Amino acid sequence: MRRALQALAGLAVSGVALWLTLRGKDLSAIWRAGWEADHRYLLGYLLTASAIHFARTVRWRILLDPVARIPFARINAACAVGFMALFILPLRIGEFARPYLVAQRPALRVSAALSSVVVERVADGVFTAGMLVLALLAVPEGTANLPLLRGAGWVMLGLFAGLVAFLVVAYRSRDRAVSLTRRLLAPLSPRLADRVGGMMDAFIHGLRQVPGGRGLATFLLLTVAYWGLNGLGMLILARGFGITLDLVQAFTVLGVLVVGVMIPAGPGMVGTFQYAVVLALSLFVPREVVDVRGQAYANVLWGAQLFQLTLFGLVALFSRHIRLAAIFRAPGEIESGLEEEERDYQAQEAGRGKGGGA
Repeated sequence: MRRALQALAGLAVSGVALWLTLRGKDLSAIWRAGWEADHRYLLGYLLTASAIHFARTVRWRILLDPVARIPFARINAACAVGFMALFILPLRIGEFARPYLVAQRPALRVSAALSSVVVERVADGVFTAGMLVLALLAVPEGTANLPLLRGAGWVMLGLFAGLVAFLVVAYRSRDRAVSLTRRLLAPLSPRLADRVGGMMDAFIHGLRQVPGGRGLATFLLLTVAYWGLNGLGMLILARGFGITLDLVQAFTVLGVLVVGVMIPAGPGMVGTFQYAVVLALSLFVPREVVDVRGQAYANVLWGAQLFQLTLFGLVALFSRHIRLAAIFRAPGEIESGLEEEERDYQAQEAGRGKGGGA
């Protein structure tokens, strides 16, 4: 019942977003604009999307290397299937697929795999939020929707900056972070506070294995390259629709899109994806262009991402590294894995305490 209600909520969000995007628009004109676009630029975008996949796979491996040397083929397959699940499944359930699919006990525990994904996501959030805030400075004052988007950018930046601060505290003081988590949740439910606090403890054990020094520097450089490729790909595809974006404008569209797809929606992020792209384009593209070619661009961009992610994910599903049923079990398995690891850590610490006392 809970899953069904979540799915219905996601579909409702997607429906509202699609209505906001397409209300009063000429759907036949949008369809023609999509077919009449220069599809050579679509090929260029798909090639860029392939480079993006490679960059994020290599970047994730850097975070996992200090824990275990996982074969590249396994990491690539987990990355491909994980991002396909993230894009296709509702309410971002696919976020749990990657850490579960790549975990290999005892070499790579669930906590370490999950920590690597959290670090990756927080780094992406800070980078894209900062990029959006800076890019919006180039938009003239008085532009429609500018205050809304600037506010969203600052909220997103503040949220992820807070997460960075929490991760730093957790990295340096595990007990303090676990205690804070339990205190925040205790008024709601003492039982929930103990359960989440225990999982947080296991998560922090994994967090402490994140690379530092040269590995961290390489990860940050690849983060810049990864998001640079994303912005470049969006710029290339826009040219096929007669929409000329400079780099700052392309990164503005990218930043707004990242904010938009953070909203839990239905399968394929449909609705929120298109609305975010069209909203961003309206900052610097004439309304009559946005209403037809901009709408077509948003839908083709969505379709191209769906095609590329699904293609790579389906190919990986036929590899020996992935089991389809594992994707749907991932959220529950991640939770139970963290609880099991927390019990292991408590037992180890109790054993060390007895040894010290002896």
